[in-house]
Amino acid sequence: MASAGIGSIIGAGLGLAAVAVTAGVAAKVAAGTRALKPSAPAGASIDAGGYHAGAAEVERFRELLRIPTVSDPDPARVDHAAFERYIGTLRRLYPKTFEACEFTTIGSFDILMRWPGVNQELDPIVTMAHQDVVPVEGQAWEHDPFGAEIVDGEIWARGSLDTKCIGAAIFEAIELLVSQGYVPPRDVYYFSSDGEEIAGPAAASAVEWLRARSIHPYMVMDEGGAVAADAPLGVTEPVAMVGVSEKGHVDVTVTARADGGHASTPGANDACRLLARVCERISANPGAPRFTRALDATLAELAARAGGVYKPVFGNLWLTRPLVAKIMAGNAETGAMLRTTYALTQMEGSPAHNVLPPTARANFNVRIAPFETLADAVERMRTHAADECRASGLTPDHITVEINETIPYTEPAPVSPFENDPAFDYIHRCVAGVYPEAGFAPYVQNSCTDSREFNAICERVYRFGGFIYSAEARGLIHAPNERIGVDVYRRGVEFYVAFLGNLEKMEA
Repeated sequence: MASAGIGSIIGAGLGLAAVAVTAGVAAKVAAGTRALKPSAPAGASIDAGGYHAGAAEVERFRELLRIPTVSDPDPARVDHAAFERYIGTLRRLYPKTFEACEFTTIGSFDILMRWPGVNQELDPIVTMAHQDVVPVEGQAWEHDPFGAEIVDGEIWARGSLDTKCIGAAIFEAIELLVSQGYVPPRDVYYFSSDGEEIAGPAAASAVEWLRARSIHPYMVMDEGGAVAADAPLGVTEPVAMVGVSEKGHVDVTVTARADGGHASTPGANDACRLLARVCERISANPGAPRFTRALDATLAELAARAGGVYKPVFGNLWLTRPLVAKIMAGNAETGAMLRTTYALTQMEGSPAHNVLPPTARANFNVRIAPFETLADAVERMRTHAADECRASGLTPDHITVEINETIPYTEPAPVSPFENDPAFDYIHRCVAGVYPEAGFAPYVQNSCTDSREFNAICERVYRFGGFIYSAEARGLIHAPNERIGVDVYRRGVEFYVAFLGNLEKMEA
């Protein structure tokens, strides 16, 4: 949260004290403040059983990072040999895993593996990652993006954070557990896409493969959240943020029409000027902010760990919610947590510098909050466009607002259970065992993951990678100089050993 937002919330806390005194509700405010405590799992914490990842695990990870598995929307531009080498390297590095698991490819190089469990009557769990990475062309890297060099205790490589770390850690965990003779109580699937970064069809194909065999997972866990250091509200401890939903997304084309003509005789309702006004009206009016139960839980966990003025503010949302909503809505990062967002990303006018175009176009990338639908989000845009036309003395048909059908789009994902749920609590217990210093909270993810496809066959779809990501690390995803700490990676491997090695405790 920006410093301005923090200052505003401090001001809200001081205002709350005044309200409590003048309104005679001091006792209720005090009770709400006392009740706000850090979350704790319902069951006992679960750790890696004395296992500690070492140098060998790091070296295997580095070998995978050196393989440039870059995806591209144009299949002709994809280095298929790199993806073949990646799968071959997995087979060589993790032989026991491939002996114990059934291996299937979905599409060209997508991976679907089944680790058979003891009880075939139990629904399986699915773990997920993706082996493709985004390109590095045009980026200024300080070290070879596919060299996996260790500099100052960090591994520099594309994919080190997003998300070869998850895939490698899962393979390390299975290899270890198989060597120890462990057999999971239920089937465990691992799915990894070769085209997640380009919104490829692999995840949907994997879901259809499972559905055709009447396989309905008990739980799915994909990338998304992490053990977030540098959390908002001045929280000094890391907080494990587990995505329980993700926003929908759609790209929308807004087109303005006018007569066009020579640039020497411009008018107030030329296509570009009209388009600019419509776009500003849409951008400035994204819809009323709304709290959800997941957001309430996020804020409660952060405030309980922040202490100070935040506890009375967030412990008494029955009183402070309107003011907190207004403050959060005024900040780009926190505002996105409260509502659908409309990002103006592209504009197109005349191809000539001295011509008024008859049409002008803009693209909005829209992220749809879980309490709305895609239709709601687009209809709001159409309403604003029509209002601007009328304010400009024009009929509404001077503007059209249409979904860009050439770009994939989705509805918001359903909210997975997070209150008094054994699967969600199991993740919490594993976090508590491996990261005892960390908090734990649900949240709604703004970006998109392959896991959204699995909502069609699974009620519990969570987005969480078991690694500590600092604010700096989160900013390096898709950026130059992506890197992960050696110790961060080792500890993440230990999380997946705990998670996969204790599944019999999930519903205990």
